[in-house]
Amino acid sequence: MNCPKILIWLLFFFFSSVNANTAHQTVQIALSASIKAPLESICEKFEEATKFKCKIISASTGHLYAHVMHGVQYDLLVSSDETYSQALINAERAQSDNRFILAVGRLVLWSADKSFSKDQLKQKLMDDNTAIAIANPSTTPYGLAAKEILQGYNIWHRMQGRIVFGLNLRQTFRLIEEQQAPLGFVALSQLSEQDRKNKNFWEPDPNSYHPVLHEVLVLKPLVKKSATEAFLNFMQSKDSCSVLRAAGYECWTEYSSI
Repeated sequence: MNCPKILIWLLFFFFSSVNANTAHQTVQIALSASIKAPLESICEKFEEATKFKCKIISASTGHLYAHVMHGVQYDLLVSSDETYSQALINAERAQSDNRFILAVGRLVLWSADKSFSKDQLKQKLMDDNTAIAIANPSTTPYGLAAKEILQGYNIWHRMQGRIVFGLNLRQTFRLIEEQQAPLGFVALSQLSEQDRKNKNFWEPDPNSYHPVLHEVLVLKPLVKKSATEAFLNFMQSKDSCSVLRAAGYECWTEYSSI
């Protein structure tokens, strides 16, 4: 029996198997629904540029947190709520030394009525007879940001009774779109490309509310190391930043340099 030949063939099949498994790795990204659209585009570009695949699972950060705590296996989490991020780290379900801010959300006052100028939108906000929609500030970062803006203008208390609360950002947008409220605070990323281009919104000073940060966490155990690390690097590339910017976000590197 020719042992050296057998050994060579065994090594050949071993490394072929390893390479095949690596090539077919699919990184699973759990993310808050508010940032799903640009991450889908980033995933497409990632798959074109690498040998890996990616799969997106979207829900509220709170729901995804519950999934992870109950043993559902994802590779990465893009969280929009720092409280849940820190809770996963404290529970040793996420790596504490491998996290970064991907993007910063932008909050705008918007109406489905295109006849309003941005100055008129701000005037309507101050009108005691105008209903306004915001996401629930107790459960959504964008809703909390809207509340902080209203508190900054000293109108939060006098607006009680005319605020229409959405369960989440998506429902808040729908309330305005269906004119159950004439205007409201939504994420810039929710607006159509045309509305963003025509600036059919009023954007408050970003310093008037705590920034809505979309943070990336590497979850434990890290099984698909090659695919996960490749996607982490890709998310921090200029290509990804361009996608995020076009969708109505600020890249963290740009935001933090202001």
